[in-house]
Amino acid sequence: MKRKTTQQEKITRLIDIELSEYINKQDVAYREEHLRTATKLSVLNFNSLPKKAKVSDFIGALTSDYQHLVDYTDGNLTGDVQKLKGQAHISDTQDEQVDIERQISDVQNKIVPLKGKFDDTPKKYLPEIRKWFWLFIPLLILIATMELISNFDSLDSLGGNRISSFGLAFLTGIIVYWYAHFIPGKIKKYGNNNPKRELLLFFFFLIPILVVFYFFSLMRIQYTIALNPQMVEVYTTSPWVFTIINAFAYTISCWIIWAFKPSHKMILAYKKYRNDLIELQKAEQELEDLHQRQAALQPELREKLTLRYEILRLGKQTEDEIVTKMRGCFELFKMELYLKTNGTCGVLFTGDIDKDLPKLKLNYQNINDKFPAI
Repeated sequence: MKRKTTQQEKITRLIDIELSEYINKQDVAYREEHLRTATKLSVLNFNSLPKKAKVSDFIGALTSDYQHLVDYTDGNLTGDVQKLKGQAHISDTQDEQVDIERQISDVQNKIVPLKGKFDDTPKKYLPEIRKWFWLFIPLLILIATMELISNFDSLDSLGGNRISSFGLAFLTGIIVYWYAHFIPGKIKKYGNNNPKRELLLFFFFLIPILVVFYFFSLMRIQYTIALNPQMVEVYTTSPWVFTIINAFAYTISCWIIWAFKPSHKMILAYKKYRNDLIELQKAEQELEDLHQRQAALQPELREKLTLRYEILRLGKQTEDEIVTKMRGCFELFKMELYLKTNGTCGVLFTGDIDKDLPKLKLNYQNINDKFPAI
C-alpha cells in the first residue's frame, strides 16, 4: 500500500522544480556571458603576463555568478532553520517521552491497589439483578399503570370531579407501589423462613390496605350521596370494588418483590463490583493509550526528521548540480579561450581543474554530521 504524499513532501517537490528551472535558466545565461569574457581575454599578450598569473585571476565573475546560485539555494531551503527544527523535534520528543513515562508510572501505581481490592465474586449476581431491573421493575410499573387506570375508573364511578379522581387514583397507585416494596422485606425479616409465619405476616400487612381503601371508598360514596340525596335509591356502587382492585395490585406486586427482588446486600455488592470494574477498566485503558502514544513517538519523530533531512539532501543535490554546471561553464570558457588564442593562454592553466577553478562556499555537503541522527 502506497504511503500518502504529505503537504511537506509536496512543498519540497515544488521547491525542487523551481530551483532546477531557475538554475538551468541562469546557467545558460552564464555560459553565454563567459564565452564573451573568453573572447575579451583572447586579445591579451599572455607571454608578457607575470609568471604567477593564474586563470583564477580572470574568472572572479564566473565564480561569483555560481556562488550566487548556491546562496539562492540556501535562501530558499533555509538549511540552518531545518537543522534547528530537527533539534527542536528531538528535544520535544524527549520531553514528551519523560512526561509519558511519568504518567505511566502514576497510572500503574493507581492500578495496583485497584486490583488488590477488586473482587469479582458479585459478578455471579448479574443474571438475577439484570432480570430484576429489566423484567420485573417494568412489570411492576405496568401493574401500577393498570392500577391507576382502574382506580380512576372506580373513583370516577363514585362521582365527584374527574381531576380529583385522577389525582386520588395516582396517589393511591404510588402508595400501593411503595407499600408493596416495603412489606416483603419485613416479611422476610420476621418470618424466619417459616412459610406459615410469612403467610400470616402477609395477611397482617394486608389489613391496612383493606381498611384504608375500604373506608376511603366509603367516605367518597357518602360524600357523593350527601351532595345528591335524591340519588340514594339508585346509587348502588360498592366500596369493595375500589378496595379489591388495590388489594389485588398490592398482592401481585408484593409477591413479585418477595420472590424475585435481590437482597439489598446483593445489590450493593454488585454496584461496588461494577464501580470497581469501571474504574479498573478506565485505568487500564488509560495505560494502554499511554503505551500506544509512547510507541508512536519514535515513528513520528523519524517521519518529521526524514522530511527535514529530505530538504537538506535536496540542498546537497542542488549544490552538486551547481558545481557540475560551473565546471561545465569553465570548460567552455577554457575551450573558447584556447581556440581564440591558438593555445597561447595555456600558461594560465595547470591542467587540473580543481586547482584552476576556485571552490564555492557550500552549505549542504556535511548534512549527515550536522543533522540529528534519526
